[in-house]
Amino acid sequence: MRSVRLIWIGKTQLPFVQDGISIYQKKLSHYIKVETEEIRPAKYDSGTVDQWRRHETEKLLKQLNSNELNVFLDENGKRKTSTGLASWFEKQMPLGWPRINFFIGGAYGFEKSLLPANVTYLRLSDMTFTHQMVRLILLEQLYRAFTIIRGEPYHHE
Repeated sequence: MRSVRLIWIGKTQLPFVQDGISIYQKKLSHYIKVETEEIRPAKYDSGTVDQWRRHETEKLLKQLNSNELNVFLDENGKRKTSTGLASWFEKQMPLGWPRINFFIGGAYGFEKSLLPANVTYLRLSDMTFTHQMVRLILLEQLYRAFTIIRGEPYHHE
């Protein structure tokens, strides 16, 4: 695995979240290349939630690469502790994935009926976060995972 890419719907508008994303991208750069892609959200001024969710999911699927590991953040995804995420990464590394893609949906999530059967679902928490905050939380957890893998003192048990 040479890189990680985060693909999300909409701009990160909160300055403190933008700052946090920059901080963790820089920290992660010592371990792995990190890319981000912003996808324009649906126009929420017309149509229905189902139409918006479908439209955004279709846009996200254009970024999906079947030769890469694709992980969708979802409230019904697999729960992992920080050490569990690190262990999962260690298991993925020798499998030869060129990149791991993390997909973060918009305010209304994903239209799961459009997603391929072989994608992985990951749940960050039992709590609900804004889709903008999830970006920062995911980056921090990725950084934590790499420090755990390297045996560095960032994570305390």
